[in-house]
Amino acid sequence: MNNVKLNLGSGNRPQKGYVNIDIQERVNPDLVCDVLAGLPYEDNSVDEVRAFDFLEHLPLGSQINTITEIWRVLNNGGLLEHFTPSTDGRGAFCDPTHLSFWNRNSWRYYTEDSHMALYGIKAKFEIIELRDILTGDNIIHTYGRLNAIK
Repeated sequence: MNNVKLNLGSGNRPQKGYVNIDIQERVNPDLVCDVLAGLPYEDNSVDEVRAFDFLEHLPLGSQINTITEIWRVLNNGGLLEHFTPSTDGRGAFCDPTHLSFWNRNSWRYYTEDSHMALYGIKAKFEIIELRDILTGDNIIHTYGRLNAIK
């Protein structure tokens, strides 16, 4: 393992031990990068990707490509950890900056062969943990830990 860990959409919450990546220079990330344009890492070169309060900011129509890009840079068995407002609560829809919508079922398209084949998705993950967490005021976040399968 290379011990390369990425924190996507770091914003004002940089994480120690990670390369903190954000599109906004004003938050002073380690790397200013538009993830939609791709990550500047080789295939299979990253051990862990952290995406807390990140995926919901992906524009509609970009989700499959972005998850595929995350999968591309992860090593076989590399970890994707995410914390995302779920459509099962009100948090997904309250924030006007949320552009895409997720819940536990969203991950079927990246973990189940039948769903992947239907849409030609090649980014495959194995679920380690996937659960909903009530974070207050009827806001539910989906928390997931998934390993990349190559």
